[in-house]
Amino acid sequence: MTHIIHDFTYDGTLEGLLSVYLKCIAMKVRPLDIRPEFMVKGKPFEDRYMYVRTNLPLADRLYRYMGQCASAEVQQMITDCFLTSLPRMELDLYELISRGIRFGAKVAEDYEDETMRRIQMAIRDLYRESQSLVQAIDFRKESEVAVTMLNPRNCVLPLIRKRILNDPSYDDILAYDKRHFLLLMRNGSEDDLIDIRRLPIPPVQDPRDIYETFWPYVTGERDVACQKIGRGADCLVPMWHIAG
Repeated sequence: MTHIIHDFTYDGTLEGLLSVYLKCIAMKVRPLDIRPEFMVKGKPFEDRYMYVRTNLPLADRLYRYMGQCASAEVQQMITDCFLTSLPRMELDLYELISRGIRFGAKVAEDYEDETMRRIQMAIRDLYRESQSLVQAIDFRKESEVAVTMLNPRNCVLPLIRKRILNDPSYDDILAYDKRHFLLLMRNGSEDDLIDIRRLPIPPVQDPRDIYETFWPYVTGERDVACQKIGRGADCLVPMWHIAG
């Protein structure tokens, strides 16, 4: 008897997660567990998981379809939910998309369902934390670069990115989220929010460490090859290959 895998892993991007959902639809299975690749790779239970490669055109099609069969509000819930610290975010997001396909726009107002209520509360917490953090953020100058280290519960840098970059008080910027391995950087007129999980970096403890570790990548003294993908092109640059 052939064992059908119900546990999946992906590259950690929203597009990768949407690709998992499409794989589940194609296999006609309901996922029992979904985890980012970094949480599975090298672990004793790795063989239990099927890795799903990101399919950008199909993932984008699913995302746009959610706007058509549900609403723009449901689309926004998808991207917001992905940034939350929900313990079972991938499975809850699967439930949101499944319900959006079946029930349309009204799923956004379904406060009776436990999963939908949990997602709504997590999204509220995401926005509360982003507002609180952007007001309390404290930069320190290191060689004329404004540097700060963050440790937010939720992945808030994509939400507060523009507010930080639009602050006229700072020119060159390094803002490091050590919990989610994200680096917001600006050098002159160039800026990006970068997933640095795959960078060979030592532990960093303070703004000086952040500057010495990451600024050489920003200025090109250390080479980084990366690829912008999908809707993430405006908010995230996943690292696929590190050179140099």
